[in-house]
Amino acid sequence: MGLQFDDPPYNRPRRGPTGESGRLRGRVPGIVWLAIAGALALTVIYLARQVILPFVLALFLTYLLLPLVNAMNAGSHGRRGTPRAIASFLALAAFMGVVLVAVLVLAPLVAGEANRLGRALFGSGGTEPQLARRLSATVQAWRDTIYGTGVFPPDVERQLDQEVRDLVAGLGEAGANMVRGSLAFFPKLLELVAVPLLTFYMLLDGPRLAREARGFLSPARQGDAQELMKRWHRILLEYVRGQLMTSLFIGVVAVVGLWLLGLRMALLVGVIAFFLEAVPFFGPLIWGTLAVVLALAQAGPGNPLPIFVGIFALVAQQVDSHVFAPLILGRFTRVHPLLLIFSTLLGASLFGLIGMFLAAPLTALAKETFLFAMERVKARRGTATLSVSA
Repeated sequence: MGLQFDDPPYNRPRRGPTGESGRLRGRVPGIVWLAIAGALALTVIYLARQVILPFVLALFLTYLLLPLVNAMNAGSHGRRGTPRAIASFLALAAFMGVVLVAVLVLAPLVAGEANRLGRALFGSGGTEPQLARRLSATVQAWRDTIYGTGVFPPDVERQLDQEVRDLVAGLGEAGANMVRGSLAFFPKLLELVAVPLLTFYMLLDGPRLAREARGFLSPARQGDAQELMKRWHRILLEYVRGQLMTSLFIGVVAVVGLWLLGLRMALLVGVIAFFLEAVPFFGPLIWGTLAVVLALAQAGPGNPLPIFVGIFALVAQQVDSHVFAPLILGRFTRVHPLLLIFSTLLGASLFGLIGMFLAAPLTALAKETFLFAMERVKARRGTATLSVSA
């Protein structure tokens, strides 16, 4: 047995820091960079909020048409698939054709009902809005039925009627302000024309751009980035297809149900319900309230139409929220309602109506990113524990 000498300090292999502090320093940089990237992305989105909607619309159309483009590009039964450029063009042209036909058919009807709604809310020629007169008469009839006539002094009755008229004026002003505030985020004509071009290039070069984006990362990080991108891709694909199906469901149900009940502006309410279905919690509340208000304006005193419309809107929303939507949007129904409400209010305060529409998908993406980061942290912690134990 020979003599053993300690290696000089400069020949000893450097050992990393041990213990919990070493493991913490080993995993903090990844989380910090992820947080910085998220904060930077939110900052860019906020600064570019005036022009970001065309890209959002193009991304929505991309994920809507992506399964069709991939199926055409893949081919089947030994036959070559359609070149991706031609498949992207054909899918986009077919979608635009369907949208054009729907607009040509529905636009005149919806515009007519919207014009009648505007006259009912704001009046014309300096006359009092029809909705204010009808609501005042309905409330007065209910008051006389419940309390009897002559119970309230004339001054009190006039004050109560004025409160109803002020409520209608407030609803109209709030709706007008919301529309005017949201129009600032809607694309202008040139930006709207750019949406099909953006969609075409996203369909054509999306996979290649994703690979090039991962190429900027180190080889050790590319695997994690690919896995995270796959999760994002799956979430967006499920959201776009699922949201379109749920919006179609609630739009058709609202139009048919309200038309059968006798509401004159059923088509307008159905179109509004179709778009507002993408707004968590607040969307169904808005179109349901609008339907009841229109029923109050249409029905005379003693007519039970507003009650029937309110019951129908409530039942339709419950069926959609607890039966249909969980089957289609299961991943998004697992996001806690408090988180969705907070993100919807935050999106509305920052981006107006557009932020309300983007609340659900961005919340789901943020949740998936957080879970992915925690999985990687736990995996590295377990690897470090096993190496120390060994």
